[in-house]
Amino acid sequence: MPFYLKMSGASAPAYLPSVERGLVRASGKITATEVRWLLSTGDWRRMAMGAWFALAVPADEVRDAVVAGMAESHRDDSSLPLAAVSSMLAGSDALGAMEIYLERIVDQPRRDQSFEIVAAAIAHLGGTPQVTPATWAIEAFQELLATAQDLQQTFRSARA
Repeated sequence: MPFYLKMSGASAPAYLPSVERGLVRASGKITATEVRWLLSTGDWRRMAMGAWFALAVPADEVRDAVVAGMAESHRDDSSLPLAAVSSMLAGSDALGAMEIYLERIVDQPRRDQSFEIVAAAIAHLGGTPQVTPATWAIEAFQELLATAQDLQQTFRSARA
């Protein structure tokens, strides 16, 4: 609860320094069962945090739930952390979920920034997105991915 506003959407890289200590402390107690539950709720707040906390538990125990969460996400607040984390944990196996997400939001009149950033994730994984992502979207995805990689390393070090 105390982290979701800062760790949702594309804002996570900017806000991570202010919440990292608390996230690491919480990650020491989280279980794969709790991560799977967070990802299955359909609530963007829980799904965003489930994505980040998936980096703290064994990948093979949450990989499928992360990919399923990507396919079920309905807004950028959860889809962007899920795109970064599913790219890391599932690689090209996440492409189908990302494509489902884009298909669902392609015709929305108020399509958010996630459309191009998830397209950048698809391109990063070697897929062919519906649109060619703009440079800003590629950079935003790369920043989210770097944040996820750093956070995973921090979680691993803290749990060791």
